[in-house]
Amino acid sequence: MSEIQNKLQIEKNIRKSRVGVWFKNILRPSLEANKNSCINFEIGCGHGHWLTSYAQENPSQNFVGIDLITKRIEKASSKVVKRKLSNVCFCKADANEFLEFCDINLSNIYIMYPDPWPKKRHFKRRLIQLPFLDQLAQKTQLGGKLYFMTDHVDYFDWSCSMISESIHWNFTEEKWPHQERSYFQNILPTNKFFCALRS
Repeated sequence: MSEIQNKLQIEKNIRKSRVGVWFKNILRPSLEANKNSCINFEIGCGHGHWLTSYAQENPSQNFVGIDLITKRIEKASSKVVKRKLSNVCFCKADANEFLEFCDINLSNIYIMYPDPWPKKRHFKRRLIQLPFLDQLAQKTQLGGKLYFMTDHVDYFDWSCSMISESIHWNFTEEKWPHQERSYFQNILPTNKFFCALRS
């Protein structure tokens, strides 16, 4: 293993360890307090504006948001404190690493405006891929829903094709579950979304 590969592996192990500590000290006490073993899961939560609003309207449900940017997680967590919410928490984590560690059922998943990686040579970096959908399905309860929103037409079509090819997800007619507008909804003129059912 090269020095660079070794360094990347060490960083990955540190991130996974941090997620494990977060599960133990933050998430599980929250689940126990709300007596609910499932979580609503937002990937790429930004500053947490949308998810904290949704959680505030649904106090009997649990919500988790993840993002890779530390300052975003800090701002999102500050909203939880200000609103005195006990059913929502945020974690700095990569989606694949979070799911790899997660042993809690997901009820619904929300993905809003992920990086579209528009250049063809970068398509492999897009979040919505068949292996990711398989991994997500393993953690999602039957009947759970995946909500996806983007302003990028090509990425929307790509994601729809991935859902169509997946053996675990089927399109279903659903309205967007919470009408509070996210940061990107406010600055982007148009968007498209779908909902897929775990089956």
